[in-house]
Amino acid sequence: MFNSEQEMSIQFEKFLKTNFGNTFLKEQTGLFGVPDFVFYSKYEEDYAFISFELKLKNWKRAAKQAFRYKSFSNASYVVIDSNYEKAALKNIDFFKQYNIGLASFINENFFKIYFKPTFNEPFSKNLKLKLVDSISHVGKTKNNIDSFWS
Repeated sequence: MFNSEQEMSIQFEKFLKTNFGNTFLKEQTGLFGVPDFVFYSKYEEDYAFISFELKLKNWKRAAKQAFRYKSFSNASYVVIDSNYEKAALKNIDFFKQYNIGLASFINENFFKIYFKPTFNEPFSKNLKLKLVDSISHVGKTKNNIDSFWS
């Protein structure tokens, strides 16, 4: 489907904007890894974060990266090009074991979740606070995280 991860990223950004507004960070640095996208929302009295690692086909590398993002996120996903989802789906138990979400993506109109991880507190409170600080200037978010989670 996609010729490059950059092309996939552009389409995924359109998907997020269309469905959730501007409530995400792109390639946020200074954390434990650089997630492609971090969706955020005010959740109860705190912020909640969902990280996404996009890959054309290398689900194993994406899963390692997504696991690291659990250091600062409440949930973390591998998003794979739908043309290469079969290899990842054959290993769905791996995603379940490590509580990493798995989804495929075609365009801003098609995002399919195969495994939805349990929503947990991030491993590192300090890294989560770094994210909160980076979005504090944005103000109130447009969407509640429940709109993504349901």
